[in-house]
Amino acid sequence: MKKLLFAIPLLLLFACNQENTVKIKGRIQKGDGITLYLDKLHTASKETIDSVKLDKDGEFSFKTKSTQPEFYLLRLSNGKLITLLTTPTEEVEVNSIASHMNSAYIVSGSTGSAFVKDLNDKLIKTKDSLDVIKKELKEKKSDPNYSSISQNLLAKYIEVIQDQRDFSANFIMKNATSLSSYLALYQKIDKDTYTLNENADIKYAKIVASSMRALYPEHEYTKAILANLKTMQDRLTNLKVKEMIAEKGTNYPNISLKSTKGTEVSLNSLDGKFIILSFWASQDVNSRKQNKTLKNIYAKYKNKGLEIYQVSVDQDEKLWKTAIKEDGLNWINVCDIENGSGLAVRNFNVQQIPANYLISQKGEIVGKNLYGIALEEKIADYIK
Repeated sequence: MKKLLFAIPLLLLFACNQENTVKIKGRIQKGDGITLYLDKLHTASKETIDSVKLDKDGEFSFKTKSTQPEFYLLRLSNGKLITLLTTPTEEVEVNSIASHMNSAYIVSGSTGSAFVKDLNDKLIKTKDSLDVIKKELKEKKSDPNYSSISQNLLAKYIEVIQDQRDFSANFIMKNATSLSSYLALYQKIDKDTYTLNENADIKYAKIVASSMRALYPEHEYTKAILANLKTMQDRLTNLKVKEMIAEKGTNYPNISLKSTKGTEVSLNSLDGKFIILSFWASQDVNSRKQNKTLKNIYAKYKNKGLEIYQVSVDQDEKLWKTAIKEDGLNWINVCDIENGSGLAVRNFNVQQIPANYLISQKGEIVGKNLYGIALEEKIADYIK
């Protein structure tokens, strides 16, 4: 009897050890001589758990203690990496090729890791599609039909971003109890743009935060999202897109871009003035015609409190600056040459070029896409 009683605690200890262990194994082809690291991802840092130098077979095996869902990185010394999301007792298997481990791999044995792969695959596809559109915009600049082409491409650009947003939102709604939804909240299309960037999207942050608080109250990611919920609210409030569609509003996203002199100028630095926020392109015929109208209006009202903040969607600095000089534009002209002012375009839901918004001295949006007589009449209502 004593022997049996002694054996029971050993069995329990063995069972507990098994429950608190995650095994990660697999094969990275063509990685001979490259070091593979296993990193544990924290909210603001990573911690290297283990490493192995791959041989010609590329096989590896890691084992780590775990009592709750955790994010890990399989990271090669050549910079390629894979993000995993594991839960205790899982035996995860990963197979890939060293040269493009980021974008092409197979994972099994882990539901969370499969979710992470779905998120990353979709984001890669979105970024690739946007890069193709931006490349085509550059290539078509000399086309005589560039005006209509650019409008179609811009509409397609916005459509791709909206598709990514819908994917992220639907993912969270379907998988709110998975820590992978935390990742879905924080994915970015570029360094400035989150996939979920509309004011209404704060509801998804609240869903994820509520789920994590109920399931993993002491998890570092739970504490992080609860602490960051206020920041996210501020960030999303600053990116009101839906409200911009309306004829009037009481708030607008700020824009801060570099002028022709290389100095950053922000839209909200013009508070107290009546602002024409104009979007244009140097090679667009209608934009250049609109500049003539704007010059007449500016000459008439600039000493009465009117300012023009003109955002170019150009991706060629020389063409942009040449057009400004040729048209004699002496108001604020800004542009993000690298990205065609993409963030500003998305934040103001610009669907065509040229486009404009009218912002009153009180910071209210009082009109949009007004031209000719209609534009001047609206300005006259606010500037006497």
